[in-house]
Amino acid sequence: MNPTHTAWNRLATSARLAPAAAGSPAPFGFATRVAARAFERGPTSLYALFSWRALGMATLIAAVCVAVNLNSVLKAREDGPLTVTDPVAEVLSQT
Repeated sequence: MNPTHTAWNRLATSARLAPAAAGSPAPFGFATRVAARAFERGPTSLYALFSWRALGMATLIAAVCVAVNLNSVLKAREDGPLTVTDPVAEVLSQT
């Protein structure tokens, strides 16, 4: 096991050695504190790591899309503005 899990190993060992108290509930807010401690690791957490990887991948994909389409966009811009006609008016004028 990695050396970063020593705190967990100590906690698990202590829990195994503690006497079982029948019928004593956990203190108020215990579950909340445990959940808060699990997510307080900061930017080294697994969720943050995957988030940064996803952001990098999305940026790379966006840059590739811009690079692939840049030539056609520049060529269309050189040809001048597009004239857009109303298709409904065009159909009605033919009848």
